[in-house]
Amino acid sequence: MLLLSLSRRESTLVRLVGVGLISWTVINSKLAPATSGRGLVVLIAFAITILAWLAWTFWSCLRDWLTPDVCVLALAGGFLAAASPNSAASAFVFVAATSIGVRVGLVGGLTVALMGGAALGVGAIIYGNGGVGVVAYTLGFSALALAGTNLRQLNLRADQAELLLAQTQRSHEEQLRSARLEESARIARDIHDLLAHSLAGLAIQLEATDALLAQGADTAAIRERVQGAYALAREGLQETRRAVGALRGDPVVPAPMAIAALVEQYEAPVDFSLTGDESRLDGQVGETVMRVVQEALTNVRKHAPGAEVVVAVAVAENGVDVTVENRALSPVVSSGLAATGGGYGLRGMRERAAQLGGTLAAGPAGDGWCVALHLPVDGPS
Repeated sequence: MLLLSLSRRESTLVRLVGVGLISWTVINSKLAPATSGRGLVVLIAFAITILAWLAWTFWSCLRDWLTPDVCVLALAGGFLAAASPNSAASAFVFVAATSIGVRVGLVGGLTVALMGGAALGVGAIIYGNGGVGVVAYTLGFSALALAGTNLRQLNLRADQAELLLAQTQRSHEEQLRSARLEESARIARDIHDLLAHSLAGLAIQLEATDALLAQGADTAAIRERVQGAYALAREGLQETRRAVGALRGDPVVPAPMAIAALVEQYEAPVDFSLTGDESRLDGQVGETVMRVVQEALTNVRKHAPGAEVVVAVAVAENGVDVTVENRALSPVVSSGLAATGGGYGLRGMRERAAQLGGTLAAGPAGDGWCVALHLPVDGPS
């Protein structure tokens, strides 16, 4: 049993030392190996036992099935114990029964123990040894086979526990990795929403200012545009502070107020309506609705600046529906921002909706564009 905790080289050395000690007792017993008579029988049985032991040491000790060398070790060792009763030859059978009990299990261990007991019994009949000793040895062989089986079960349970621990650790690592990725995606969406909304409006103001300068407009008109750009930059800083505060767990502005502020600050006419119980627009639901409206208005600034927009938020018992639709300008006016961005805004809106079990659709609507969001109030099912 000690061998299981040793390396292959160390266990081999222990087996060789063990067979040397047992051999010493056989060679120095009263009925030692000889070239004639009973001594010759002892010599032949001893030689077979040594060969079987060496085969077990260097070949089959790691096999998980009943190998022939161990059977030979039990038979020859049992007969040798009867032929040389003053030696420690019975240890060969004890070791064989224990080894198979550990490697194979109870049936294999008891099989080897009974083989050793049977060989011992045959030798006892031939040489007139007492039957009580045969029974006692056979019970001892069986007891060690049972002990080996118990050790096998302990090892299996230890391996299973180690495997379960490794699986649990891997699962925990995957959960942490998933949480980190989810948090990174959330922060990326917030950064995109803040920068896209603020910088798009700021770029439009600067573009208009540049056009006024090119046209030689008066100072008052130019200053009005510059002040508008300053207001947008200040708004962006405030949004950034609010986002950082939300990450720190600070109280956030209620979603209805934030949506109303977005509509009020939009440069073009907006037909805004909010119906239903506004108190249901709290937590992640309210944050998602506000961010979707913000991103949709930013996209209108990019692709149809100055177009009229309809923003409708309807809070019902079964969920929240948001529609942001713009009418196309005729002719279409380019803001120079249409080519900016990498498509992350629409992707971020869909990710926000999916996290709450909702859906988001975006596409042409008549001569304009429409973004439609639906969120179940109770979250994902």
